[in-house]
Amino acid sequence: MKKHGVMLFTFVILFLTLGCDWAYGQEKEGNEKEEVMVALNFTGLNYGLEINDPWNPPILNKCVTVQNVKVNLSGYIHVNSNNIRLSNYSGDNSGTIDISVPKNDTIKSIIITTKTAKKNAVSKFTVSYMHNQQEISKIYDNEKSKEPIQVNGIDSDHIILTPQKLGKLYLIQITLTYTRPKLDATLDEKGENVESTISGIVGENKTLALNRTFNPSQLYTMCLPFDLSKDMITGIFGNETKVYLYDGYQNGELSFSTVKEGVLNAGMPFLMRPEYYVEQPTFADVTVRSTTAQTVCGGEWDLCGTFGSYELAADGTQLFLTAGGTLAKPKAASRKMRGFRCYLKKAAGTVNGSAQLPSVTIDGETNAIKTAEYAFSVSDKKLHY
Repeated sequence: MKKHGVMLFTFVILFLTLGCDWAYGQEKEGNEKEEVMVALNFTGLNYGLEINDPWNPPILNKCVTVQNVKVNLSGYIHVNSNNIRLSNYSGDNSGTIDISVPKNDTIKSIIITTKTAKKNAVSKFTVSYMHNQQEISKIYDNEKSKEPIQVNGIDSDHIILTPQKLGKLYLIQITLTYTRPKLDATLDEKGENVESTISGIVGENKTLALNRTFNPSQLYTMCLPFDLSKDMITGIFGNETKVYLYDGYQNGELSFSTVKEGVLNAGMPFLMRPEYYVEQPTFADVTVRSTTAQTVCGGEWDLCGTFGSYELAADGTQLFLTAGGTLAKPKAASRKMRGFRCYLKKAAGTVNGSAQLPSVTIDGETNAIKTAEYAFSVSDKKLHY
């Protein structure tokens, strides 16, 4: 599976202190909002966007999600290893930047930073959104100040940026300020005393951030302390996101099948293949039910969830899955796995796992996951599992 070693967006999150707790709508528990600033830096990085050919033409349709802010880049957008160009060489058919936040959240302001191929050229955008049930569509440019374009007083959950026909216009950064439900906690994959944090937030109507990054189409092991609906998964990670539950081990094969409907219960270990690039997803109005991760028994091999970090055994009795789709034993020198994941464990009373690794099937497809005797360090940043 293709790995994206370079990153395309840097996201800087700044929480603005409001001076006091305040509510959006009725002032009651669960409705408190906080204002958040997210800076998206588009230069020299790559977050799962495929490099395309400007002559082909460079039509792109890709979504990136950061803290549930969705940025959809579509149309004639050229992506290379250093930048994003928002129109083709002739200057026609510019690409579109579609930005949205969940319903009931509100985009307050946006700053657009660009550069042009010609030194004295002007950056110019049509900015469109709904405000007080009226459609606003206005052209903004930096002709006078040559500074970034800033739009205030938006108060909408959806905004569309369309660059004008200017030839080569390069996107540098978008800085977005918006309101969202106030976080009850952040679940950090590298955190200490994670179980203690979870114990303190048990109950309904919680808003939680998961400090973890997901690349499109790669495979991830997951285990979360709250119930998770399929609609919530597709809403955050994309409609084409696939979720798999463990069916068990038989005749040398570990079997997983796709979850099509229903709710994933708190503490249930599962696999996920997201459609979008997603960084630090936020889960609003969830019910934290479990303070202990579950184990799914499967005959000779069990699938074990974990909330906190976990040190795997190096003797072949415990296996992990990498984002690249490889099932492997950890190396003895580095066995610590980050939190909110799951791993495979030899069931008690079965033969030691030093023999050949089992194969894996997903929906009956054999070798859907590769196997290897060993993988890189479990903490290797390149794996993202």
